[in-house]
Amino acid sequence: MKNTDQQIQLFTSEDGQLELKVALDNETVWLAQDQLCELFGRERSVLTKHVNNVFKEGELKRDSVCAKFARTADDGKTYQTQHYNLDVIISVGYRVKSQRGVQFRQWATRTLKQHLVEGYTLNQRRLQERGIEFEQAITLLSRTLGNQQLVNEEGAAVLSVINDYARSWSLLQGYDEQSLSELPNKQANMQALSLDDVLAAISQLKQTLIAKGEATELFGTVRGDGLASAIATIEQGFGDELFYPNVASRAAHLLYFVIKNHPLSDGNKRSGSFLFLWYLRVNQHLLAKPVERLINDNTLVALALLVAESLPEQKELMIRLIEHFVLLKD
Repeated sequence: MKNTDQQIQLFTSEDGQLELKVALDNETVWLAQDQLCELFGRERSVLTKHVNNVFKEGELKRDSVCAKFARTADDGKTYQTQHYNLDVIISVGYRVKSQRGVQFRQWATRTLKQHLVEGYTLNQRRLQERGIEFEQAITLLSRTLGNQQLVNEEGAAVLSVINDYARSWSLLQGYDEQSLSELPNKQANMQALSLDDVLAAISQLKQTLIAKGEATELFGTVRGDGLASAIATIEQGFGDELFYPNVASRAAHLLYFVIKNHPLSDGNKRSGSFLFLWYLRVNQHLLAKPVERLINDNTLVALALLVAESLPEQKELMIRLIEHFVLLKD
């Protein structure tokens, strides 16, 4: 793994006896081996053994948790030095049972949350003409990261979704790197939504998850009329004119309603995400790109978390955010 825009943060132990210059890069923290020795108070040979066991036992993959960063040594020269990320640090900390390791983990969690939120504020200049929406987005981002305790892969995915939205949305002042089409007024030959089809899709997901041991019989059980009401809302119109006349808008509302209105006794986020992809796939002929290229797993997880954490008054913001990914062409 190569370093990109590395930052340095200072960690100080609670007793004030230890200070470490910690590299922050790729949404995680990094320590060199000599810093691990200082943190855990162990000899290099002991730490080397523990680190090697982390990889040998298959707990982590070396390529994804190791990186070489430039460090200036005592002789004044700069060397490329092997560093290990927070996943390795935590794994080694469990093995050596170090109180300082616990302190470092807590400090790293706080630091990464702050970094993820502050990193997004750099987009504020691009949102000057849409101040209210910016405040909603940054508040939602902060709450999602905080409530979900997201500091690694999922947190980075949430940040990526928000940043991509801010970067790509053509309405942002003076910033239009990608082409985001306006919603088409009406798309012909769309697959209609029916309660029977939706229930069949949920049943298919349920059986798959039960077979994997990832769900119980309670999963996907309809609670009241919420699901039927959501589908009726999406399908409603006046005469031949639908209120939601295109795939992007209908798929976005389907994801939002299932997650936000909790029409199922269990599995609303998973079911909503599944139905979102399912509806896009049955209307693949109306999309600019294959569904898998529009929405990857990390993006879908992030969207589901953001919807779940959003406030009712942020509905339109969330719908536009979801539509953004459906409409991407490049």
